[in-house]
Amino acid sequence: MREERRDVVALTALTAAALASRLLFRIDHDEDIDALRFALGVERFDVAELRPHAPYYPVFIAAAKGLALLGATPRAALALVSAASGAATVAFTALLAHAIAGRRAAAFAGVLALASPFLWLSSEKLLSDMAGAAGTTAALWLCARARRLRRAPEAASPELAAREARAARSRTCALVLLGLGLGVRLSYFPFALACLAVIARSEGGRLAWLARGRDLATGALAWLVPLVLIATPRDLVATTWVQGLGHFTRWGGTAITVSSPADRLHGVIWGIWANGLGGAWPDAPAARWLGAPILLALLAAAALRVAPLQRAARAARDQPEVWASALAYFLWALLGQNIAHKPRHWLPLVPLLLVALAAGAAALSPALPAPAGAPRGRALRSAAPAALIAALATQWIADAISLARQHQAPSPAAAIVGFLRDAGAEQRPVLTRDLDRMIQEGAPGRRPVRVRSDDELVRSVEQAGPGGALITSEALSPAARDALAGRGHAISIRFARPRSRYVDALWSDLALLEATPGGPLVDRALPRSPRGAPSR
Repeated sequence: MREERRDVVALTALTAAALASRLLFRIDHDEDIDALRFALGVERFDVAELRPHAPYYPVFIAAAKGLALLGATPRAALALVSAASGAATVAFTALLAHAIAGRRAAAFAGVLALASPFLWLSSEKLLSDMAGAAGTTAALWLCARARRLRRAPEAASPELAAREARAARSRTCALVLLGLGLGVRLSYFPFALACLAVIARSEGGRLAWLARGRDLATGALAWLVPLVLIATPRDLVATTWVQGLGHFTRWGGTAITVSSPADRLHGVIWGIWANGLGGAWPDAPAARWLGAPILLALLAAAALRVAPLQRAARAARDQPEVWASALAYFLWALLGQNIAHKPRHWLPLVPLLLVALAAGAAALSPALPAPAGAPRGRALRSAAPAALIAALATQWIADAISLARQHQAPSPAAAIVGFLRDAGAEQRPVLTRDLDRMIQEGAPGRRPVRVRSDDELVRSVEQAGPGGALITSEALSPAARDALAGRGHAISIRFARPRSRYVDALWSDLALLEATPGGPLVDRALPRSPRGAPSR
């Protein structure tokens, strides 16, 4: 009982530290079009006006609206929801590790989750990703807890029945939570489907599928029914169709729109290693090279823990929901998400990776420290995993604080909008592919023109008159740049404020360009972010 009380106190302290650290570096500006639409949705929810964009994230918006009713501004409300979700993710990562690998692994996982630069920075974003990750991690913990209850030592029949009832309630809560989570982050649906399939299959029979399907549907209907009642059904269907079709065929960064296997493989390695795990990379902070050997050692320990086929099969049997969910989501992200340019799509897998690291470290040494007088080698073996975790966490915390401080400055997109707002009246159009809504809202005196193709961009520049036009760099492809040069237009950088791509993965080098007639191309190495609107 005393041990359980200590665990509760430690978990409470860990969660409080996580919340304080996330709130310390919170932001209050729109980094990109998605963040803007979330803020607009908190002000006034409207499906037809993309406030926010499909699939509308009703649970996430409702949570932020609740805080707004208490007096928070829309952006402050979003920041509070993300920070609280980040703290909850740290706590549930520790709980998941405890259910899978015990107290020592739970302590290691909690420390790593608190320090993780990726989890920390994601908790600062005014987006729904962190809230979605908190929900999936909590649901997997409930599933792991149910498995642990069923594996507990044999006891008298009444106690066995009570334990099985508790396990069944945990599975029910997990599925209801996953259904509710679809209203937070619909793209995390593989977790819901994988858990449903594993739980229903393990319970057996058609009735189990119906009962567990009902649990998942209960959570989903809790937000779907209000959404249908609030939104006009016609607008809901039409907007969802247009957004869904666009995501998969034009700008979503799926395997259809970014089909290069090399680009997608790079997105996997860079996204998971250099972002999710804070690993060393040529353009990453230099200090990461100090932590890289430790991270590799912990990964090796985690791999050795399940390397033999017998151990891997046993691990899959012990926690099938975790393994099935991780595999299902990995395949979905690999094919259906913008992983080539947005590592944030790997976010829900990061807590599972941290649990694996913690479990591997815990397996390297006995659960209890070496007693006094024990051989020196045994004492070192007992202390070494904790020292490795502490060293990696220290490097991660320093990295996270550096990234969080950079994140407080306006993003390149927000800085461009601020420049346009403060630069004074000007009649030249601002040609853009993705920033028109941000410019309309943030710099209302300007005239943004959305261009959808290179030909449309070139025509718009030629029609702009002798003063030329301004162009946001994500709209200017190499082909359009060459076409403008061939027509005698000079292109130069009017404004740019780039920042690390570990803070802004997609538009880190976004710039505002100036195209004027009557001169050669000034600079062929102008910044250009990947084309295509941000993936939803």
